[in-house]
Amino acid sequence: MKTFVRHAVALLALTAVCQGRLALAEDYYRVSGDGQSATLVGDQKAVEQGSPICNPCNLPPCCEEACAEGCGCGGRSGCCCDLGCDECPPIGIVGSVGFDSFKGISDFTLPSNFGVVTGVNAGAPMPGLSEYGFGWQTGISYGIYDFDGRIDGLHSASSQQQTFVTTGFFRKAHGDQRLSFGIVYDWMFNTDWGIVANDPTLGQWRGQVEYALSGCNAVGVWACQRDLGSVQQVDGFLVSDRAISQVNMFWHHKFECGSDSWIWFGIPDHGRYNGDGSLADWTFGVTLQAPITDRMALYANASYLHPSDAAGAAGAVEAGYDVSMGVAWYFGGSARSNKINGSCWTPYMGVANNSTFLVEQGFSGIAAPALAP
Repeated sequence: MKTFVRHAVALLALTAVCQGRLALAEDYYRVSGDGQSATLVGDQKAVEQGSPICNPCNLPPCCEEACAEGCGCGGRSGCCCDLGCDECPPIGIVGSVGFDSFKGISDFTLPSNFGVVTGVNAGAPMPGLSEYGFGWQTGISYGIYDFDGRIDGLHSASSQQQTFVTTGFFRKAHGDQRLSFGIVYDWMFNTDWGIVANDPTLGQWRGQVEYALSGCNAVGVWACQRDLGSVQQVDGFLVSDRAISQVNMFWHHKFECGSDSWIWFGIPDHGRYNGDGSLADWTFGVTLQAPITDRMALYANASYLHPSDAAGAAGAVEAGYDVSMGVAWYFGGSARSNKINGSCWTPYMGVANNSTFLVEQGFSGIAAPALAP
């Protein structure tokens, strides 16, 4: 838990820095004359009588037409915090690289796993259905953890590897529409995973529905249903792994200069393999993204799985968390957007990770009592 708090504090500090930078951007331009002139405060340069200055947030050039006169980062008029999504670019590709630290039931009493994760997520219009707003997304991420090995467990000198693959369809709200949704399938591939260093391949269905209350705020539900499980024999006992089904309510907030935040609270499935009690009571998480150029953004993510057992040895085994932060690169130049749904064809849902893909583990066989919580 202390490790989680330290990571969360670092994440909040990063967010404060990002938002502070964006706040400075609000005062960098002085717009007057109904958007007909602007002064660049830093260099005292002026642009007079031309096209309206309506891109103070550095929106992608292809989206400048959507700007209205007098828009700015400091107000809610014009191009800031609008409903819908931007039609450009026609294909959305987002790459990312960052650090990740997570702990789950598979780690038993081991410390958390720290590593590097990189990935790519792409979205595009669906042939024959694009006129109705439907797109398809496919993404993959790869992470390697525990570079210096682990304190205990099997294969203690090996690094843990993890790959997620996500694919499915989505529909983002266009124009003045307010309802967005998507359904994807997630795979998790593991190598030397957890205290027993097994290699489970797991799967789950994940869906999300979101309703925009305004151009700056939306609420919704995302949920997971476990599917593919794994049973493997390890040194005389059987290790069973499966995804944890869960339901979460979330709030999505769009900041005026293009940053996004998602906060969620949910309930995981309480059923266990052995039918004895539950693993966790509730989950909580937050995701933040702050663009720093048209193509680059900083991201941060944190989640916590609260154990059903009371604080102590059992609770420490069952608790789980995930903290990550890094840099995302938008190949189409759509890191910034004034629309709550961003670009229409960038992926609506992220590639699965250790916040959205929770796992339960059970043991049976001769050695089970020594390892099972």
